[in-house]
Amino acid sequence: MSAEKFYNSFCVFAGNCLNSAISFLKIIFQSSFSVKLPTAHQDSCVILGNGPSLSLSLSKHPDFFKQHALICVNGFAFGKEYTELKPAYYVLMDPILWLDDNELVKKILDAIIQHTSWKIQLLVPQKARNSPALIRLQKQNSNICVNYFNYTIFTGFTGLSHFLFSKNLAMPQSQNVLVASLFLSINMHFKTIFIVGADHTWLENLHVNDNNQLCLKDPHFYDNEPKVNYRLFYKDVHHQETFSMREILHTFGKAFYGYEVVKKYADYAKTTIYNASEISFIDAFERRKIE
Repeated sequence: MSAEKFYNSFCVFAGNCLNSAISFLKIIFQSSFSVKLPTAHQDSCVILGNGPSLSLSLSKHPDFFKQHALICVNGFAFGKEYTELKPAYYVLMDPILWLDDNELVKKILDAIIQHTSWKIQLLVPQKARNSPALIRLQKQNSNICVNYFNYTIFTGFTGLSHFLFSKNLAMPQSQNVLVASLFLSINMHFKTIFIVGADHTWLENLHVNDNNQLCLKDPHFYDNEPKVNYRLFYKDVHHQETFSMREILHTFGKAFYGYEVVKKYADYAKTTIYNASEISFIDAFERRKIE
């Protein structure tokens, strides 16, 4: 082995040692050792992303969605499809759930409360356990069962991370809620997972205005407006500062890296993930057209 290769290997090993040690400390101080996810009652599930292409998938293949357990995310309850499809699981993980009295979160939770007439498992991070919004949700609709998971990010040795992932003590960084939904689906013991509506075409929807402020068009399948316009792309819930182009590209990179980490964990757990989205920039999973 050359000196350069030895040096690089040593740096990787040392980095994994340090990251693993830091991650262990985070687990000790941040994770709950009593969290338990619901167990899947079917072999397969479909995770419903909120990208515009979901409408096309739903219209072209309505029977497909009746054959699998459905998992929805974020603002899915805004669409009429929520009450039509009656998903079995709902994943929310944005920190504004427990850090801020945010108007969008209030609207999402109100929609869930008003429209959920069947039993549904809501999955949220452990840090949201004492959120007044979630307490209100459980009081106002007994159909909603709230389950908690440890959003404690582990980085370090891959084998060690997979072991801790399997024990629900840690998970990959989830820059996007679909990363978390895939991870949770694996740990709920679904053996085949499809994702649809995961467009992730953010790069096509970026724009820098004349004031050098980054703007984004963020269309969803449930949008009522015929045209979605550019809006300032803020990095905080208080709308004080917008992302720079460098910052947002780094953030997008972390989201796509999360899918690569989940793919390795899925292989470890002997779970198959198919990307069945009509349009998608995600390249970590095998593409599969809905028959």
